[in-house]
Amino acid sequence: MKRFKQYLPLEILEINADRWEYPLHNHNYFEIIFIKSGRGTHTINDIVYEYSPSDIFLISPEQYHIFDINKKTNFVYLKFTELLFGEEGNLFNKEKWMQKMEYILFNPNLTHNQIKYDTTDKSNIFNLVEIILKEHNNYDSYNDEIIIDTLSLILNLIGRNIFNSYKVDIKSIEHENSRVNDILSYIRLNVYNSEKMKIEYLAEVFNMSKNYISIFFKKQTGESIQKYIINYRMKLAENRLLKTNSTISEISYELGFADESHFNRQFKKYHNTTPGNFRVKK
Repeated sequence: MKRFKQYLPLEILEINADRWEYPLHNHNYFEIIFIKSGRGTHTINDIVYEYSPSDIFLISPEQYHIFDINKKTNFVYLKFTELLFGEEGNLFNKEKWMQKMEYILFNPNLTHNQIKYDTTDKSNIFNLVEIILKEHNNYDSYNDEIIIDTLSLILNLIGRNIFNSYKVDIKSIEHENSRVNDILSYIRLNVYNSEKMKIEYLAEVFNMSKNYISIFFKKQTGESIQKYIINYRMKLAENRLLKTNSTISEISYELGFADESHFNRQFKKYHNTTPGNFRVKK
């Protein structure tokens, strides 16, 4: 399979195409694709989605995809690497970016057609895309700052709509699968906060006893809450080890581990190797 590589922190591309010229591929960067016009299909990890104007696709480095154009299509691509998060400088800013991207693009239960966008939010997102294109095509002072700030707004709007797509009024939940999805979404959103991942805290948030939430979660997902949390943290750790230059100490702190040695023990337990060796071998 073809793997496309990008070395700049951010690339912005607008394409009008009658036919798709590229093979099935993945890449070493994050990608948000906006459909301004046209129709066709978009295959992501072997799942085929029909696309039409105003569709938005979120592609992580692990996903492979290909388009099939039925009607001439105007694509806008925002392609960016972890370097955009700021490997040097403000670590708090970098961490906020990483958490945002991980929630949006590494959501285990997320598929394209599950995101229900608010009409106003979607309109605002596409207006922001036009601002990015304008700034990109017309050099002026503060272009880069405006583009990055606008991209951050887009990610916030997308993140809100993803969260709201899973958000359920706990008091009115009638179906067990809705309730477990709400718990999963809450965990993914708050996994960086160790206090909020304690079973006592989760039980209180979802108005269940500690025993009941544990039994309920395992019945619905096949694994315990704590195992799910550590598995998800391991997935995020893998991503950061492979896609960022963060130190192992930074990663352990950012993902809510007690300290670096605790992170190393947990990682070795799940991967039979240390985080350092995992990063070197990959």
